[in-house]
Amino acid sequence: MGQECCGEKSCSEEKDACCCSAKECCCNNNEDHGKMVMELANEAWSELMKEKMKTAYEKAMGEKMNKVAQVGVESCIGYWTNKMKEKHSWDEYEDKLKKAMM
Repeated sequence: MGQECCGEKSCSEEKDACCCSAKECCCNNNEDHGKMVMELANEAWSELMKEKMKTAYEKAMGEKMNKVAQVGVESCIGYWTNKMKEKHSWDEYEDKLKKAMM
């Protein structure tokens, strides 16, 4: 019986090992290794391109993005601070209401 590999697909016992790429099962043979290596190369290209784009954005718009990020962070902190104050106030109200009903 074959090894379980990537859901319903399996590898026969004659093949050494089983690996799963992002999209399909690949058993230990040259054709599948070639596909796996090509997929890895494509993923590496995409990851490297993202890093290059991050660097380009930082160079072109870094200071402006820093200001936008700061405004976003300050707003988020204010939102959650108020949300927690509101929760605390609500908890106090419920506690007082329970005591009044006893």
